[in-house]
Amino acid sequence: MYVEESIMQKGLPATAGSKSLEGFIAPFDATVVTLLGDKTGRFKLGEFGLSKPKQLPDGTLLCNDVFGHIRRMAAENGMFYIRPTYGTVSRYGLIPTASSMDQIGILCKDPNEGFALLEQIAVADAKDGAMAGNTLPKEEPPRKRDISEEIQELVLTVLAYAEISNNISRYDGVKFGFRAAGCTGLESLYTKTRTEGLGLEAKLAAVTGCAVLSQEHYETIYVKAMKIRRLIKESVRFDKAEIVKVTPGSPLAVLCGLPSLTFSHKGEGIQLIANVSNEKALLSEWEAMQ
Repeated sequence: MYVEESIMQKGLPATAGSKSLEGFIAPFDATVVTLLGDKTGRFKLGEFGLSKPKQLPDGTLLCNDVFGHIRRMAAENGMFYIRPTYGTVSRYGLIPTASSMDQIGILCKDPNEGFALLEQIAVADAKDGAMAGNTLPKEEPPRKRDISEEIQELVLTVLAYAEISNNISRYDGVKFGFRAAGCTGLESLYTKTRTEGLGLEAKLAAVTGCAVLSQEHYETIYVKAMKIRRLIKESVRFDKAEIVKVTPGSPLAVLCGLPSLTFSHKGEGIQLIANVSNEKALLSEWEAMQ
């Protein structure tokens, strides 16, 4: 079993795949690591999960998949990715990407083993304020809205980049992580350290996020994206089967904080989404499809 390098293990490097965290050694164990004990190895994915990794591990991996790279690769490689309901698994000790969407999930070869592992790590933790979970309105009648996957992707990108720009602002070379050489002052330190320490995707996210949150664009882009996210949440309804089927890369579950299971079925990738805290329905639906 592996955990990605954005999940802290005391005494081991925690880089989240970024040079900006070069030399940073985790000072404590993440809650999921504590729960699993001495059973894990390390695995490096793309920088802050922004880019597609070159390969997946040959075994179970705990990781955070905001942008869908792991879900897509799981479906392409005959594996499964379980994303629990937002707030089900503690994120204490997880280096943040997009805080309102971060959730440790499970990449595995056998969904039965994956859901058994989820039961082991889905333990209440007061150190993670998101563990109250997520809720969707259940009594309102269905609203007939057709918000395309392309619009959902755009909303996710806008909101995630805004959050990423805030989260990676801490990587300035002052307290921890990589520090560029030859700096002549504080502004030089910030500029050179971030220029050399962050990859192209992280720089793009930081610049775009700052623009989205600027006074000029805050109302017209960020606030509008938040409103559309709310409409997306309100538009999700489940029939008697309690399952919605979407593409592996669909951001619907991430935006709504819903549990999902991604895998390949009859040669094509599929993502099953269930209602809040109804992870059991995902496994039952997969079994019914076999």
